[in-house]
Amino acid sequence: MVHLRNIGRNIIKEAYKIIFISDSYKQLLFKKYLKNDDLNSIEKKSLIIPFGIDDFWIENKSCKKDINNKGKIKLLYVGKINKNKNVIAPAKACEILIKRGYDVSFTVVGEIQDKNIFRKLMKYNFVNYISFLPHEKLLNIFRENDIFIMTSFKESFGLVYAEAMSQGLPVIYTRGQGFDKQFKDGEVGYNVNPTDINEIVEKIIKIYDNYDYFTKNCSKLVDKFKWTNITKKYLNVIKE
Repeated sequence: MVHLRNIGRNIIKEAYKIIFISDSYKQLLFKKYLKNDDLNSIEKKSLIIPFGIDDFWIENKSCKKDINNKGKIKLLYVGKINKNKNVIAPAKACEILIKRGYDVSFTVVGEIQDKNIFRKLMKYNFVNYISFLPHEKLLNIFRENDIFIMTSFKESFGLVYAEAMSQGLPVIYTRGQGFDKQFKDGEVGYNVNPTDINEIVEKIIKIYDNYDYFTKNCSKLVDKFKWTNITKKYLNVIKE
């Protein structure tokens, strides 16, 4: 809120450390809410520590050696079905891929919050819908699919990307939102403009064409979201 921004800036100036969960939010704060005179001093005391995922996912890590069924791309989305989650965009991308000759399916798992969006989604015959599942059953769904895609308009962090990574699934995520910049673009997947369907299509193909590279990276780098590693970073800040 505009009338609270000066208070927020004063809190930040007085803070010993400023912890961001994502570099994308650090950049947003610096570009939109801070004054130029304060940037250097605030940069020096800023660091990025992400959120962690449940130990269940780390303890059951998996690395997919290849696409489950060569010639077929199995896309997966896990989350709420509403306007913000933008689940229609991946469906439209699937349509284009099918026209280009790819055999594509799109599995959607989660709670229906917007029935209108859900009705639009179910008009696509390549979409499979599954209602909310507990971790133990969701684990198998991740392993049965090839690429995780969530192109939300707004995303606070998106722990589900990291959960997907733990099962060797490369990820497609929204540019400039919570998960963006956790890794270099093209390392565990790609960021995309959520309204650019053609870009989404091209990023899916890029992952498909170099799948072994991405799945190995996902399995190797997901330990970044292990809580024991994250708490050590917080303890180091406190000890300072």
